[in-house]
Amino acid sequence: MNKRLKSLLAVVLIAAMAMPMMSCSQLQDFFGSDSGRSRHERRRDRDDDDEEDEEEEEEEEEEEETEETTEAEDPTPTATPAPTPAVSNVVNGFDMTDLEYPDHVPTVDEIHPAHANGTVTGQDASDLLDQIERDLLNDSLSSDYVDYKIMFDDPAAFGIEPSDVTWGEFDLDATDDIAFVQENLDLLYTIDYESLDYQDRAFYDKVVYDLELSLYMLQYDAFDYYEPVLDPLLGPQCNLLFILEVLDFETVEDAENYILLIEDTDRYFDELVAFEEERASRGFTCTDSVYEDMVQSFDGLVAQEDDCFLYESFETRLDGIQGLSDADRTRLIDAHNDAMHNSFFPEFQECSDRISALIGSGGVQQGVCNYPGGDAYYAVRFMSYANSTKSIDQTKTEVETLINDSFSTMLSIMYSGDQSWADEYENHYYNLGSVEDNLDYLYTAVQPDFPDLPDHEYFVNEVPEALQDNFSPAAYLGYHLDTFTSNMIISNPSGVNETFGITCAHEGYPGHMFQSVYTRSVCEHPYLYIADSVGYAEGWATYVENYSFKYFCENENAQILLTIDNEFPLMLYARVDIGINYEGWTSDDVMDYFAGLGMSPSQDGIEEMCQLFTNQPGYGIKYGVGFLNTTELMQSAREQFPNATDEEIHTAYLNSLPLTFEQIQTRMFEALS
Repeated sequence: MNKRLKSLLAVVLIAAMAMPMMSCSQLQDFFGSDSGRSRHERRRDRDDDDEEDEEEEEEEEEEEETEETTEAEDPTPTATPAPTPAVSNVVNGFDMTDLEYPDHVPTVDEIHPAHANGTVTGQDASDLLDQIERDLLNDSLSSDYVDYKIMFDDPAAFGIEPSDVTWGEFDLDATDDIAFVQENLDLLYTIDYESLDYQDRAFYDKVVYDLELSLYMLQYDAFDYYEPVLDPLLGPQCNLLFILEVLDFETVEDAENYILLIEDTDRYFDELVAFEEERASRGFTCTDSVYEDMVQSFDGLVAQEDDCFLYESFETRLDGIQGLSDADRTRLIDAHNDAMHNSFFPEFQECSDRISALIGSGGVQQGVCNYPGGDAYYAVRFMSYANSTKSIDQTKTEVETLINDSFSTMLSIMYSGDQSWADEYENHYYNLGSVEDNLDYLYTAVQPDFPDLPDHEYFVNEVPEALQDNFSPAAYLGYHLDTFTSNMIISNPSGVNETFGITCAHEGYPGHMFQSVYTRSVCEHPYLYIADSVGYAEGWATYVENYSFKYFCENENAQILLTIDNEFPLMLYARVDIGINYEGWTSDDVMDYFAGLGMSPSQDGIEEMCQLFTNQPGYGIKYGVGFLNTTELMQSAREQFPNATDEEIHTAYLNSLPLTFEQIQTRMFEALS
């Protein structure tokens, strides 16, 4: 499956990256799980290898025939843009030859056009929606063995079977994906929306929204080149070892498939590096500092070859295979060691060498709006990450308002003459001990303010010591989402600090784990909790993280100041993201912006921030604007329904299911009415 479509339909796996301004990033950045993302990631091979070989032979024969014969035998699908003539096309220093890109920023109506209500009703409509959902999940989750293993305990119950034991295919050809999306949209448009029940309407609203957004992105293959795939912070190399660590073994076949995955790393990363080389050849060159950081990320992997924790972990996981013979155990250990030494680690040395060769290519740090069609790309990325159709300009104003209000509130408290807040604010310690200690406390403390959860279980997985420097204190992984007994909390002992209890609130109760467990208990469509927007997920978790200061902090003004400390960086990063990628800010502009706020970050800090947002346009939007939109929606509900309790408001929000914020507001306010 093509990356941009893959990103629409894949997993939401929430875990932490080394990101100083926020407690939680996402493994979904490895799996690519937001609608509207660029598409150069894993793609399901829809045909078997023999069929592919036959097609390649046929294509070679067709090339020898006349152009008229070729066009007659291989008509271009109507949903696919006409190909660009194979002539040199350099735009502002970027080689756009054979690449399609938009000539304007699309309106919301262009992406989500009006369509007539369909005629399929009743059980037929419900059955059609179920079939579409199965096809989307199967097409997404069967394409990547890791997704297949992590998402469900029993994927066969959902009709999902893996196509191959690989990391997936890195394919830039969107022809099949465009046809697949258009076919499903055409089917959805035949449905009589008014005849659907509450659950089916939620699924219909979200899947139509997602597919229309994805269809727009798929039409422009230039978008594939607008960000590096081997980003030194979020690239697949960054969490590869941890991903492999969480795959468990129940059968000999599981262990054998794991070894096949280790061996496939060579092929997969060859494709990724080849893409980085092509990006550079087209002028989409990273700065030397980015390439140097990429090299460092691979060198760090190479350095672990002799004593990597995966050797011992593999042997430990073999203990979970009932009836494993000594001979099979020895065979599997030998095969794993061979794959690690002859395929896995040598590939990372090759990646390091090839990326090193790109240093000195002359890349310039600049926002994505400087690329041809980059303004449209950012607008759609923004819409996806913000989980809203609100314009960038409106959101920018709201972000700036919150920043200014935070300043005013902070100064008002600090100079009020009442200093009763000072001791707790400056010397607070909100950590009750272990992950379990903090979660046990929070589970009880949040009950008056949030809905009841179904029976569920979680287990703690400690980050291996070799990875602890690049992991935040804790994270949540929605493991085997078809059960309530496999919720994984990832703990990093080296990252525990005085606010670890607040981190546990973000990741556990009432944050990511709470939202995931509750949603799965009230949602009939798995698509909605598998393909939810990162803006929705992080918006909720950051909102309740701030809310949870009330369970630890006794002084009201200290609580207000601590929540400002928590949210203020998110708003600043969102504003800088918009500045760089929408308004074309340079690092000097970013420095001037902070100076205007009376702040003086270091030049190195500014450069790191700019590097993050030029490599990953919209990264600050996921967290800052997701939180902003969630908080504004909650506040609006409190204003319009002043008699509603927080428990009623939070329940109405969660019962509205993981939709866009506009869709949630409609359903939430109807419930509160």
